[in-house]
Amino acid sequence: MSDETSLEKEPHESIFKRLWRGMRPANKSELAQVIAEAGSRDIIDEDTEDMLKGVFDIATLRVSDIMIPRSEMVTIDAKMGLKEATEIIASSGHSRYPVSKEDKDHIVGILNAKDLLPYAVGLKPMFKSLSDIVRPCTVVPETLRVDAMLNQFQENHLHIAVVIDEFGGVCGLVTIEDILELIVGDIADEYDEAEDHSSEIIKNQDNSYEMPGTTLLEDFNEFFKTQYALPDIDTVAGLVMHQLGHIPRQDEQIKIDNFMFKVLESSHHQVKKIQVTKLKTQESNDA
Repeated sequence: MSDETSLEKEPHESIFKRLWRGMRPANKSELAQVIAEAGSRDIIDEDTEDMLKGVFDIATLRVSDIMIPRSEMVTIDAKMGLKEATEIIASSGHSRYPVSKEDKDHIVGILNAKDLLPYAVGLKPMFKSLSDIVRPCTVVPETLRVDAMLNQFQENHLHIAVVIDEFGGVCGLVTIEDILELIVGDIADEYDEAEDHSSEIIKNQDNSYEMPGTTLLEDFNEFFKTQYALPDIDTVAGLVMHQLGHIPRQDEQIKIDNFMFKVLESSHHQVKKIQVTKLKTQESNDA
């Protein structure tokens, strides 16, 4: 009996074997299994597998899942002059900024930092108001799918959009970089702070503990006498995201074994600070 015939009679043959026999995955779930199995067999490397998974993510996530939240938006007031605006640009290092009147719910446009250069060097007469030189602002709902957002960015040659909630209030910003990072991972530039692998674990008065999200799992295990070990996960933040299945928001929490993990500080792509509380075991409760 040939190998091919024996494969056909396997009741639970792997998706990967089916693919080798020329059969196509029937849906996205089967295709995801093919990619995962190719990674486990070292046919594709880890980076390639992560990129392919990222492509799947942009088809399922919403803009609200990846946006820069309102609280972290850096805006420039339309009443500001050249000096004030350039000071904000110099301190934050972004290339594009929402320009607001009154508050963040009233965005009048997007200021491209390079548009200020001709005024800064005297090549153009000084503008009367920043509102005169801002570019049109694209507004999208927070429920928009990420793949649709990427299409808008590509078709309209955009890099940034303002995100609104169901009531019309501004709830955040989304950039093309946010989407690309889903596929290729974090994109660092010269303004990004170097990644902090500090593993300082601080005990609070209520017997909880605080630590950076970048705390290494091996340091966590040594401190709490645990044995957490997962493939391709090196940090406490990675452990929490793996268990939740997404990048958590601030104050989101999850119980893992006898520990409660609470996110104290989080950005659109990173868990920055975590609180850990050791829970009482059933035996101690019964004692």
